[in-house]
Amino acid sequence: PDSSCSSCNYNYGEYIVDMDTYLEAALGYKEEVQEQYCETCNECYEKAAEAAEADDDAAEEDEDAYKCQNMDTSSCYAECQNIENMEENGYMDASELTECQQLDYEDDYGNVYYAGAMCASSGSRIKIGIFTDEECSNYDESKDIENYMKNDDGYSLKLSYHLLKQTFAEGECVASCLVEDEEQNQNEDNGDDENEAEINEMCEELYEAAGKCETSHGFEQGIVDYDNYDNQVRNENLVCNYISTLKAGHYDQTGEIVVSGGRTTLGGGAATTGGQKFALTFFALGSVGVAGYVFMLHQQLTKGTTADLAQQGGTIA
Repeated sequence: PDSSCSSCNYNYGEYIVDMDTYLEAALGYKEEVQEQYCETCNECYEKAAEAAEADDDAAEEDEDAYKCQNMDTSSCYAECQNIENMEENGYMDASELTECQQLDYEDDYGNVYYAGAMCASSGSRIKIGIFTDEECSNYDESKDIENYMKNDDGYSLKLSYHLLKQTFAEGECVASCLVEDEEQNQNEDNGDDENEAEINEMCEELYEAAGKCETSHGFEQGIVDYDNYDNQVRNENLVCNYISTLKAGHYDQTGEIVVSGGRTTLGGGAATTGGQKFALTFFALGSVGVAGYVFMLHQQLTKGTTADLAQQGGTIA
């Protein structure tokens, strides 16, 4: 693990994990970071207010003053207040709907709907969608989730993606897998290297659950150093090939296979193109025509045979 994010060209791994497992780990981590951030922000905000009423000497005596050095209390306080009062402001945290769940709604025909997380923007984002089944597998693209959300008083709510969007942040790390703190850095400055690096719990959970492709990228000290991972080692080539197909765009955001040219999606819910409809119609009509011709020919042959037999005095069984 590293404490920074950068592109890799050697000695790295590629990993794949299902979205539910990823969101459970990532949202748990992001919620903890958000709580710590707002807790520190509130402390710094109060200290700033107290310092404004006290002399400078009193402010310098605070041992935790370093926590507020890079904290913009004017902006962070407003942000944290919005998070705390989200529902009062007419919003609901989208992260509360990532697990498939039935909505508190029923139409005039007795139909109920379900909400859950799904891939969006060709797999680069995650959003909350509406589904018609309790497994959240049948997506209803005609419906907008915000039209079915109300609070306890019956007022409409909007979705806030403030926390959820941090799990697919573009151009930045979702998390640093190497945990560093001030005490550890201080010990290293003093020449004390006895402390082992602490690994982010989120990274540990995802690493253990993920399919791994490491050896082909020069990272040969990964899964082989873990117990009970024999199966993953044996199937690493399959994982690498599958990840390669995903990166090449051979699957769409619903998991259907994609091929090049024309209509690209193949699967149970795929639509047909105009050319495909024409071909199907042509072959269907052609089949009917051929069937009609065969029937007519059969009738003619039968009549001809009957006439010949009658002339010869034969009988028909």
